[in-house]
Amino acid sequence: MQTPRFFRLVCAGALILATAPVHTALASGGQPASSDRRPEYPAHSLAGAYLAAKSAQLAGDLSTATQYYSQALSLDPKAEELQQDALFAFLADGRFEEGVELASKLRNSSEASKVARITLGVDALRHGEFDRAIKEFDIPNLSDLDALLLGHLSAWAEVGAGHVDEAMKRLDGLKGVAWYPIFNDYQRGLMAAYAERQGVARQALSRVLNDETGARTSADAYLAAAEALARIEARSGNRDAAIAALDKGLALSSDYDPLVRLRERINAGETIEPPIANVRQGVAETLYILGQAVNRGEGQQVALLYFQLAHAAAPADSLLLVALAGIAERSERLDLAISYYSKIPEDSALRRTADLQMGLDLWYSKKKDEAKEHLNQALKRYPRNLQAHLALADVLSADKDYQGAAKILDEAVKLIKGDSRSSWNVYYQRGIAYERQGKWDKAEPNFKKALELVPNQPQVLNYLGYSWVDMNRNLKEGLEMIRKAVELRPNDGYIIDSLGWAYYRMGRYDESVEQLERAILLNPADPTINDHLGDAYWQVGRKREARFQWQRALSGDPKPEAKDAQRIAAKISKGLDQASNDARSNQPPANTPAGGAATATTPDKPSGDKPAQPDK
Repeated sequence: MQTPRFFRLVCAGALILATAPVHTALASGGQPASSDRRPEYPAHSLAGAYLAAKSAQLAGDLSTATQYYSQALSLDPKAEELQQDALFAFLADGRFEEGVELASKLRNSSEASKVARITLGVDALRHGEFDRAIKEFDIPNLSDLDALLLGHLSAWAEVGAGHVDEAMKRLDGLKGVAWYPIFNDYQRGLMAAYAERQGVARQALSRVLNDETGARTSADAYLAAAEALARIEARSGNRDAAIAALDKGLALSSDYDPLVRLRERINAGETIEPPIANVRQGVAETLYILGQAVNRGEGQQVALLYFQLAHAAAPADSLLLVALAGIAERSERLDLAISYYSKIPEDSALRRTADLQMGLDLWYSKKKDEAKEHLNQALKRYPRNLQAHLALADVLSADKDYQGAAKILDEAVKLIKGDSRSSWNVYYQRGIAYERQGKWDKAEPNFKKALELVPNQPQVLNYLGYSWVDMNRNLKEGLEMIRKAVELRPNDGYIIDSLGWAYYRMGRYDESVEQLERAILLNPADPTINDHLGDAYWQVGRKREARFQWQRALSGDPKPEAKDAQRIAAKISKGLDQASNDARSNQPPANTPAGGAATATTPDKPSGDKPAQPDK
């Protein structure tokens, strides 16, 4: 079985912010909230509206949740517990003005005071009320992350008020935590550049770029520092120094579009904008950079809050729009993700990323024809871009148009310069496209080239190793490749299934059962693994269990393809031996295993990887 190669956008669990517990006792009566949006199915009571809001929130549907919260608030605008839950939901859904209205009521709340005051402070900065912002950010008993965030926001408020020296003193006071320096130096560089203190800015940003450990702390801050320093140098006429700064960033992420685009503009002699044009942009950058630092696992809840606050300060910021789209994708709100991408300006360095990811999101939204058309147009717009080729090839392969995918990937290989490790996936995908057309003489060299670039790439080891075993070639080497892949990915049920099925193909049924039972524990609903385990059980005499696994293969979700479902049903009805004999007499398809179970097909979803951007 070949390993599924697509990247699932769906993250485990619902995307929700840390709200207060559900409260069952709420008083009724009061005035309506500010929003006039109404849910599709209005609740008929306060309890109904509240429970509907919580249910939608737990499901990650923040838009519906906020509509029900608005209805609940219209019934009881004074219930503090309700206001707290609604505040988090409104902010997470980007309804900042309504969040500000609630924050003003919760400023002294024991549960929501911190978030309320941060919201009010950001609102003050948006309106140029810098002294008020500083007062709101003066919050006691802070965590290390909160202390850094509020220290930076307060420093930007000082800059806005014209107190640059006070801003620098605030940054000086943020110390004692090992991971603070890169964030402090980056913000110092931005503030100094904005205040026309270019010497201070150069020193601070250079410290970021000269500290490789900082890049591991925050790749986003490191790349942003490279861009900021390059802009300062370019505006001062120091082209070589600007290119040197960009080179440091590109050494970390060679295809990072903001740096690639800036380099092109500097070489073309264009006028380069400053790193920060106003305090609002500085505030947004603070929230964005720290949001990216925690944007993983449970930290995504905090990151979403930071991103939405930043979006309120700088709604046209392209990096923020991409970040918000990414979180929307992980919570399966693909239409929302597409709407964020569509707002990215045409002249933005991230427009290409947006165009390609929109095409993938259209595919995941089951708009397959629209996705293919969108990505075809993107390829015409970016004919020399490797990621544009890969995105289109991805959806063509997922649509089982392997001939079309191979054609696109042939063109993609021509764009590769040298033997870059990062290009292994191009050869891997092209190998799959040729293998699926039955052109093994063209497929095999691509898999070998991918392994030449990245010798221990588990997906390639698994695919090539299994293919050899399936064709009864290079059995010892192929089996060792699959074992190595399992060693590298011990919790990958699909790769373990390949090992189990390789043992099956070699007649080592007891070992096959052992590995396939491991695989089914990791991927209990996969129809191919259930089918394989059923065959292995049959061969070791566990025929009742075999039929149970085949039935699971048919009844689970996802469903097997129609031709596979027919074959599995025959095994349930007649047993493996008779079904295999019938299949052989009816001219079985090429490469069908002796036991009658077809090898796995490439999944009908593209990889979904964001094109050429650092891990956010």
